[in-house]
Amino acid sequence: MTDDKYVEKWPPVAGSYLTGDPNSQVAMITLGSELDDVRLTKKSAMCGPAKTENIGIEKVVANLVSNSNIRYLVLCGSEVHGHITGASWLALYKNGAEDDGHIIGAPGAIPYISNLPKEAIQRFRDQMVDVVDLINVEDMGQIEKAIDALPKQEPYEEDPMLVKFGGVGEEEVVGIVAHTAEVASIESRVRMIESEYKDLGKLQKITAGLLAGLYQGFVLGLVLTIVIFGIRRLLG
Repeated sequence: MTDDKYVEKWPPVAGSYLTGDPNSQVAMITLGSELDDVRLTKKSAMCGPAKTENIGIEKVVANLVSNSNIRYLVLCGSEVHGHITGASWLALYKNGAEDDGHIIGAPGAIPYISNLPKEAIQRFRDQMVDVVDLINVEDMGQIEKAIDALPKQEPYEEDPMLVKFGGVGEEEVVGIVAHTAEVASIESRVRMIESEYKDLGKLQKITAGLLAGLYQGFVLGLVLTIVIFGIRRLLG
């Protein structure tokens, strides 16, 4: 196996991960958990967290497709609350993305791939023999056993793909703006607040309607009481 199976200075995109053997057929994402990455990189080409369902996914995909040796992506560790990154990874692999970058069927708050060309997304889906779902599994023994059970695969038949997109410390592509994980997190929180605000507005409308109904019923009952009392006085 020769070095032309992965780009020079692999992985090309910086991030919070450790690198192992670039000739390995496995890459790992520990999602929101802090697992023993040093131990896991002994069985993988790279290992690290991915906590956002947008820029986090984009950076990992760029590194995966730049190494034709990688044929499996293992998702393990706890699911990321709000972002639901693990499920977004599975949706991207199974369904791809729409023209606007929206990951089809992804449940995350902002599951949009904005900085990758369609070719890179399709290359990821074609290159991965499988995306192994060990979401919410933190047991190291179980994870390692699953890796060891993966059938041996030959490197992907096409040359490694070098993806360039905008971002801090990366080559800028005109017309593309990369969001940082912090910005994505803020956007996610804003959307959640907006959703809660809308729900609160609906609750207020219902409450207002109930109060209005109670007030109208009280007034109607008072009027009827006065009328009945007046009739009784007249008849008496």
